[in-house]
Amino acid sequence: MLKLPYGLSNFAEIRKNNYLYVDKTQYIELLESYGERYIFFLRPRRFGKTLWLSTLEHYYDLAYKDQFNDLFSDLYIGKNKTNLASSYYILKFDFSGIERKNNLEEDFFNEIKVTINSFMDKYNLDFKFRETNTAQSYLQNFLTKLEDQSNNNVYVLIDEYDHFANELLSFETNEFNNVFSKGDFVRKFFEVLKKKTTSGIIERIFATGVTPIALDSMTSGFNIASDLTTDPNLNQLLGFTIKEVCAIIDQITTESSDEKVISFKQKFKESHARYTTFNKKEIIKKLKDYYNGYSFSPEAENKVFNSDMILYYFNSFLRNSKEPLELVDKNISSDYFKLEHLFLLKNKENNFEVLKSILKEEIQEAKISREFNLNSRFNREDFISLLFYLGFLTISNHEFNLTQFEIPNYAVKEIYFDYFAEIVSRASNFEVDNLKIKKSIIQIAKKGEIKAFIEIIETILSKLSNRDFIKFDEKYIKILMLSYLMLPEIYNVKSEYEVENGYLDIALFKRMDEVKYEALIELKYIKNNDYKKSGDKLLKKSAAAARTQLLKYSTAEEFNEIKNLKKWIVIFACNEAVYVEEIK
Repeated sequence: MLKLPYGLSNFAEIRKNNYLYVDKTQYIELLESYGERYIFFLRPRRFGKTLWLSTLEHYYDLAYKDQFNDLFSDLYIGKNKTNLASSYYILKFDFSGIERKNNLEEDFFNEIKVTINSFMDKYNLDFKFRETNTAQSYLQNFLTKLEDQSNNNVYVLIDEYDHFANELLSFETNEFNNVFSKGDFVRKFFEVLKKKTTSGIIERIFATGVTPIALDSMTSGFNIASDLTTDPNLNQLLGFTIKEVCAIIDQITTESSDEKVISFKQKFKESHARYTTFNKKEIIKKLKDYYNGYSFSPEAENKVFNSDMILYYFNSFLRNSKEPLELVDKNISSDYFKLEHLFLLKNKENNFEVLKSILKEEIQEAKISREFNLNSRFNREDFISLLFYLGFLTISNHEFNLTQFEIPNYAVKEIYFDYFAEIVSRASNFEVDNLKIKKSIIQIAKKGEIKAFIEIIETILSKLSNRDFIKFDEKYIKILMLSYLMLPEIYNVKSEYEVENGYLDIALFKRMDEVKYEALIELKYIKNNDYKKSGDKLLKKSAAAARTQLLKYSTAEEFNEIKNLKKWIVIFACNEAVYVEEIK
């Protein structure tokens, strides 16, 4: 059976143990052709950065020279070997384990010492150098001695240079400013690296991270590096292209005799009755909806999938013969818990206006911020840019030096709506019973009944203060409904779903075989004062308009294949659903 490297990031382990490997080694040749020796490259969490550094390590490390053919012979770079292969000492720092603690500087220093000790053991170096009590002087003394003792140059790799900076940013902004102020230990560490590039012992540097949040703070200490994050030629360096995902599907399913693969194919056909055979296009369509949509350059022609999510998804296929119950890998969703703290960063009111706009699925516009300076300013463009770097938004278009951003995919959309549901719970001072919500949605799925769910929405709305309804309209009611409809992950919930006749407010498509009913919902909202003045007249008018729209939308060809399709009109006035109708 095909072995997927889900959770693995050691290049040699993947290659030697016959795990699936998507060849990205052509980018080694491309990067060398750029002539850039000192590079920063940013991508969201769990996007393959560590594996890429491991690939560079095994390609350039003279310690792996004897293993080169075993590791690379059938890959692009093995057939197009460059002169720099197997020619460096590799000094690899991994800052991903440094958390936000009181002893942050000490932990940073310990990482430097551990890395240097491992380096000396790896290359059988036995010289002494003066040990000091700061990271920068310890590193400088070591590199100075190495320069005297060896003729080999060093390639420095840095994994998650900004990890602890992002931790501080998310939870302790004041401490972030202290750590990254003038004369801090991080800045001095990079000053040493810069100094040793001048002397010649350090010939190349490749550093990965998530955001440029610390780059501005280190600029004067390390102003020699090129940030290639938005280079269009490197858009597909990390993540999977549609072509690569298709190749993975082929390897999993084509002519396989494995019982679990056969079982998956059969279950797929049973849950997609309109297909008489296993249909790769349908899988691709799902995956594009769930995990595709990332673009990291305004000039990039194609989007990429989150590689971790794809491996997580297919790992469930091979293990359970079906797609995962939860779309978002817990290893990723745990990182996104920081979203709340990001919205509290600096100008909280402006940030929440951005959140509301995102939830309404409006396009966000900004010039991408290359650096952030929290001491001087942090405006709307900076905040949108930060969401882009973290993977919460992605590039959709670019015009006149202004970039447009959107939510990349359904998996990220779920995270936003989960967060909004939490905000509503706090604002209403009401403990939402998630189990009760899930059961009400199961009622929709099993019995085609929406009453219990609508009653829960009414209860939540009634807990919100009257002033919260001044700006309320169907969009805000819809956001609330979407947040809770997504909660149990029973349905693939669509907002403003496009059909040939228009846009549906809410569409519920089944994600599980057990789901009997799918649904279309047309939503209207009448302002409370208007409803008090002329409720019956407005109600009839709104219901008639909604009925006409829903009947028109439901005639779309794609709905003809759905056997049990419920169609509802729901009209709210203030906190009450004053009209609910099922269209037969």
